[in-house]
Amino acid sequence: MSVSFQRHDSIFEEGIITGSVPLLDQSPTHPNEAMKARFCPRIMSGVPEKDGFELLHGVPGTKPNGKYVGKVRFEVENTSYANVDDNLIVPSAQSAPIEGLLELEPYLEQATAHEGKKVPVLVPAIDANTGKRTGTFVLVLQVRALLNGASSSQTSDTLPPASLGLVSVVGLDTLMEDLALAPSLDYDPPSSTSQQLPSATAVEMRRRQVATMGTFLTPRYLQNQADVVRSNVTSALCDRYDKYYNSVISGISPAVAIEDDSHVELFERRSPRPFRPSNSRGDELLAGIGFNVHCQGISIDVLQNGAVTPAAVHYSVTHGAPADHAAGFGFQGVEESPDLGAEASSGARGGLRRLEMKRVEYAKELEDSISGLIRSVGEHFKMRAQVASARQQAGVKMSRHIPPGVPAIAHYRSKAIECAQRLNNLTWNIAARRANCFSQALGIAVTSYLASLSDGSHASKGYASIWQRHGYLVTFEGLLSAVGKELGMIEDASIAVQMLRKVNIVLVSDDVNVSSNNGDSQRVPVAHSPFVNWVHLACVTNGSHSKTQYRLEIGLNPSYYQNRVPEPLKNGAAVRLFPVLFQMGVDIRQWGVNAGRNVSSQIKDKSKGGGLSTSESFGDAQNIPGNEGVGGLINDGDDDDGDEVGTADNEIGFQLNVDGFRKLNAYAHSVNPTVAGSAAASSTPPIFDSSEQIQMQNLPPHPLLVPLSESIKASAGKMEHSVLDHAAASCQKLGGGSTIFCKSGKDRTGMQVTFKEAQFVQRFIDRKDAVSSEEIFAKATTLRIHGNRVPICEKNAGEAMYAFNPLQAQFMPAMLKPPPITTQWKKPET
Repeated sequence: MSVSFQRHDSIFEEGIITGSVPLLDQSPTHPNEAMKARFCPRIMSGVPEKDGFELLHGVPGTKPNGKYVGKVRFEVENTSYANVDDNLIVPSAQSAPIEGLLELEPYLEQATAHEGKKVPVLVPAIDANTGKRTGTFVLVLQVRALLNGASSSQTSDTLPPASLGLVSVVGLDTLMEDLALAPSLDYDPPSSTSQQLPSATAVEMRRRQVATMGTFLTPRYLQNQADVVRSNVTSALCDRYDKYYNSVISGISPAVAIEDDSHVELFERRSPRPFRPSNSRGDELLAGIGFNVHCQGISIDVLQNGAVTPAAVHYSVTHGAPADHAAGFGFQGVEESPDLGAEASSGARGGLRRLEMKRVEYAKELEDSISGLIRSVGEHFKMRAQVASARQQAGVKMSRHIPPGVPAIAHYRSKAIECAQRLNNLTWNIAARRANCFSQALGIAVTSYLASLSDGSHASKGYASIWQRHGYLVTFEGLLSAVGKELGMIEDASIAVQMLRKVNIVLVSDDVNVSSNNGDSQRVPVAHSPFVNWVHLACVTNGSHSKTQYRLEIGLNPSYYQNRVPEPLKNGAAVRLFPVLFQMGVDIRQWGVNAGRNVSSQIKDKSKGGGLSTSESFGDAQNIPGNEGVGGLINDGDDDDGDEVGTADNEIGFQLNVDGFRKLNAYAHSVNPTVAGSAAASSTPPIFDSSEQIQMQNLPPHPLLVPLSESIKASAGKMEHSVLDHAAASCQKLGGGSTIFCKSGKDRTGMQVTFKEAQFVQRFIDRKDAVSSEEIFAKATTLRIHGNRVPICEKNAGEAMYAFNPLQAQFMPAMLKPPPITTQWKKPET
C-alpha cells in the first residue's frame, strides 16, 4: 500500500510512506500498527498574500472555517493471481486500484498546541473503476498544531514584503519572477486578481500552469536557509551595524565606550575605524568598510610680488579594491545547503561578475526544467483522458492530482526543484556579497564627490549645474591583474561600481529637515568633521529589486552649506552618481595573462634555460637579488594570497574598458553635444545602460574621447597604460572625480596617483596637454620619494617602503616604475 498527501495548492501528490498491511475480515478491536508515518502539512488561509501560495482552481471558499490543509490518499494495488503449478503463483491480471481519501480539515478542532489525541478513523476503500466500496482502511490519526514554539496570537497575519529584504535592497531580481515559482521567498508574487483574467499572455498562462505545481523549495531547504544560511548573514549584519554605530557614537558621546586601541599600531587595528588597513581584508566584521582609503590632493599656488594666490588643485581618492575579500573567491554558497548536493558547486565561483553570469545560467536551466515539466504534465493528463471518461460514466470522480510515481514528471520535477534551490541559494549569497562591496564603493564615491565639492574651481567652472542635470561623473581606475584572486576582485569591483548608478546624493543644511520620513534617530552622526554633521541612506520607495534607487542625504554645517555649496546643489537638489570603470593590469601577473601562460611556469622555464618566445623577457631574472626560487617573487606588501596562480581571463579588461567607454561617451555627448553625436541640442541626461533605455544610442566617439577610444582598441591582449591615462584626463576635463585602486591601495596605486599628479603639475607649468615625459617622470620620482605615499605604506603595512622587488618593477610600464631606493625585495613580517 502507498500513502500520499494531496495539497490544495499543487497538482502533485507527495509520497508519505509505502509498505504492506494485513487484510482482515472484520474491524479489529485492538489493531496493531502495520505502517506509521509523520508528516507536517501547512495550514493555509486561502489568501495568497498571507500564504505565499495560490490554491488550486475551485478550492477557495470550500472550507467553512477558512483553513485549508489537504487530503491523505491511500492506494492498494488490486492484482489477481493464478496457480501455475503446486509451487508457483504468479499475477494473472491487474485491475484498477483500491483507493481511499481522508480530508484533514475536520480533525483540526482536535489539535492543540502541545498534544493531540489519537483518534481511530475508518476510511472507505473504493474501487477506482466502479466507484463501489470494497472495504475499509483502518488507521489511527493524531493531529498536532506546531507553531515552532509560538502561539497563534504571536504569528503575523501577512508575510513581510520581499521589497524590504536583502535581495531587493541590493538591486537584484530573483530571475524567478516571470515563472512565479512558489514560495516567493525573495519577491512579492503577482496579485491573485491578475491570475484570474479571462485572457492572458503567454507569460501569464505559464504562470497559471506553474501556480498549480506547489512549492519548488523543499521544507528541508527552507529550514536550512532560515536556521543556518540566512541567519548567519543577518546576524553578522546586525552585529556589524551595532559595532559600527557604537564606534561612531563613541567619538561624539563619552557615554558610549568602546575598546581602547590607541596603543595599537594602525596597521594592526581590527576595530571599526575610519581608516582600515589593507591587511584586514579577511576580517568579516570590517567587510563593509573600504580599506586604505585616502583623499590625496596636490595644490599649486602662485607667488607673485610677495603674495600667494591659489592657482590649481587636483584630487584623487586612492583605495584598495572594493571587494568581498572575507567571503573569498572560491565556490560560493555550497557548504551550508545540504539539499543542493555536488551539482551546486559546478562553476559557481569567483567574484560578483562571474557569479551573476552563472546565476543567469542557473535560471536558464530552471526555465528549461519547468518547460519539460509542463510538457510531461500535459502528456500525462492526455493519457488519463480515456480512463477518466470511463470512470466518470461509472460515477467515479477523477482526482486532479498526479501520483508521485510517474517517471517523466518525477524527473523534471526533481530537476526543477534542484535548479530552483541552487538559483535561490546563489542569489542570496550574491546579495550578501553585493551588500559588502557596495558599502565600500559608496563610501569611496562619496569621498570623491565631497572632495570635488570642496574644490572651489569646480563650482567656478560651472560643473555643479552639470552634476545636477547629468550626474556626478566618477571614474574608477583599476590596476588589478586579471588572474587568480585579483580577477575576483575585478569582478566584485565592476558590479559594485555599477550599483553606484542607483545612488542620488542630496546636500542638506543641518538646520533643515527636507525628508518627511527621516527622523533624527535614522541619521548617522559623523564624528570629528567640522563640515559634515550626519548622513542618512534610504531606499527610494518607488521601486524594488533591479529598480531599487538610493537616496543619500548628507547633513552639512549650515555655514558651510550657505557659503560653499553651489546654488544648483541646494534646496534638495538630487545629484545622481554616474560611475565608470576602467581597468588595466600593470604588473608581471598581467603580463603572464597576456602571454597566455602561468607566470610561475614561465619563470621555471627560464630558470631551466628554456628562454621566452615573446619580445618581452624577464631579463637576467636569476641574478636579481631576492629572487631565490619561484616562491615570493610576486609580492604586494601584505599579500599572502599567492594569487598569481589560478583562473585567468584575458578578455575581461578589454570588455570592461569598452563598456566604460560607452558610458563615458554617452556622458560626454550629453554634457557637450556635437553635431555628429547628438540628435538634439537640448542635451538630455546620459543613458547609463539598457535598464535606462531599451534601445541604446549608437554614438560615435566624442572628439574629447578619441584618444581614449584608440587606446582601448590597441589594448586587446596588451598592457596598455594609456587607457587609464586618457580616461583620467577625459574625466578631469568633464568635471568629474577619479579614484585609483589596486588590491591594497598602496603600491601600484601609489605609482599611478603620483604619475597623475606629476602630469597635472607639468601641464599647469607648460599650459598644454602634450608635455615632456622626461619632466613628468622626474616629478613623479620626487613625489614617490618625498611625498606622502611612503608614509601611507608605513601607516598601512608597518613598512616605509613600496612592496616591489626588482623583477616586478622590471615588468611595470615605464611611467609606473618605482625609484629603487623606495622598494623592498622581500615581504615584511607584518
